[in-house]
Amino acid sequence: MNPIALPERLRIDTAAECWQELRAALDAGEDLQLDSAAVNDVDAAGVQVLLMARHSAARKAQGCSLIGTSAVLAQALQALGAPEDGFASSGAQHDDKDSGDING
Repeated sequence: MNPIALPERLRIDTAAECWQELRAALDAGEDLQLDSAAVNDVDAAGVQVLLMARHSAARKAQGCSLIGTSAVLAQALQALGAPEDGFASSGAQHDDKDSGDING
């Protein structure tokens, strides 16, 4: 399983394209390993894509994990009530600094 790199900008204008890529991987029967280290701008739509992927993977008995979670994404997940530990986290590395924009 090769990690899927999430975009730097995970917002409403990139959410549909990101979802299509994740859905294609799920439809191919792959577990999702999402490299989220580059995410530095995220909104509620971006988080929703990740939650949809996690839910779809669980329904198909497939895995879904975040690796290298950026501080911005971790903060967004927590702010929206979806802490990153809801994903099978793999080597999440982030600090507590606010290093980007969270809009939603």
